[in-house]
Amino acid sequence: MNRNLIALALLGAAACGKKAPTGASIATGDVVIDNAFAFEPITAASGAAYFTVHNHGAAADTILEASSPVTKAASFHGSNMGHLMALEIPAGGSVELKPGGTHLMLTDFSPPPVAGDSLTLSLKFAHAGTVTLKVPVRRYGE
Repeated sequence: MNRNLIALALLGAAACGKKAPTGASIATGDVVIDNAFAFEPITAASGAAYFTVHNHGAAADTILEASSPVTKAASFHGSNMGHLMALEIPAGGSVELKPGGTHLMLTDFSPPPVAGDSLTLSLKFAHAGTVTLKVPVRRYGE
């Protein structure tokens, strides 16, 4: 399948409510999010989600906020665990959230997800709008 057909399929999914099935890529505006997953939290106090954001646009975009219906808070943290107020995605670039690096910290789960579940996340972009995705939950080490 060529890149144009994939982009059209992703844009079609985005136009229909901007929701992606579990583990799938999703596009909104010039932004594509893929490789999303979360580890099963060890306690209900905190966990993390990871994904890659690609910006195919000519201008930078920024994730202004993140949320999940099963957590009290969601915030971006850098590799040094410091809180980030927002997450900029450079024009024509990508940002990878990964274990040991930048990640989306999720706190106070109710109820905590378990491996095999999916976790709903909403990301609000400055330009691309809000996107909701289902993130597969894995056991540590998977």
